[in-house]
Amino acid sequence: MAKHHVETPADIQIAAMQKEERRFGNLLEAGTGTPWEDRGSIGAVAGFFKTAFMSMFSPNKLLFSIRRPETASDARIFAILCGLCWGIGWALQDYLDFMWRPRRDFDMVEDGYRWALHFGLGLAGTWIFLSIVTRIFYKLISAGDMRSKFPQVLNFNVYAYCLGPSILALIPFHIGPPIAAVWILLLFIYAAINRLAIKPSGAIICNSIVVFGFFGLSAAAYYLVYKIIGWLYG
Repeated sequence: MAKHHVETPADIQIAAMQKEERRFGNLLEAGTGTPWEDRGSIGAVAGFFKTAFMSMFSPNKLLFSIRRPETASDARIFAILCGLCWGIGWALQDYLDFMWRPRRDFDMVEDGYRWALHFGLGLAGTWIFLSIVTRIFYKLISAGDMRSKFPQVLNFNVYAYCLGPSILALIPFHIGPPIAAVWILLLFIYAAINRLAIKPSGAIICNSIVVFGFFGLSAAAYYLVYKIIGWLYG
């Protein structure tokens, strides 16, 4: 008996397919705007902190609100301000460590230069971290974990807004920075799955590889430079 295959008419659209297309079809669709993108009306300080708190507690709403997902200028400035939080937090911890140690005179080489170095590393390191992680992550997921193609600039913008927990780096006593770092990694994974439509396994594995790899190499480089400087200055 011959089998007859019934084809779905072209004019009939399945609701589930429409939903899937809306979710993964156009990842560059403009949103209503993040508080940081609206800083011209609400103020830069309010825009930054509102965006940071949305990143921490309402990431889905924030990441789908990006008005200019194909332009990196707004996200770049936001990331630099997040780096400022890391720089201030690191220098503040250095100052507290100095105050808690047995009293001694302030030494510019041992104290001042080190504080300035840590501030600069926190500020610039955040920017370098974001740039390197997004580039390597994009190359890794391009191998087959993408459900919908998108340009690398979208990856950069989305991950830049995931740096909101950086404000926790301002909490001293070596408490804030570890919490901020873990929170950012979790946001990277969440954003990759929900905003960039990356397969969950790829989002977890690729983010873990690039983030832990970056911090591992950075720690090794910092330790090596620290030893070299210590040897040079005795």
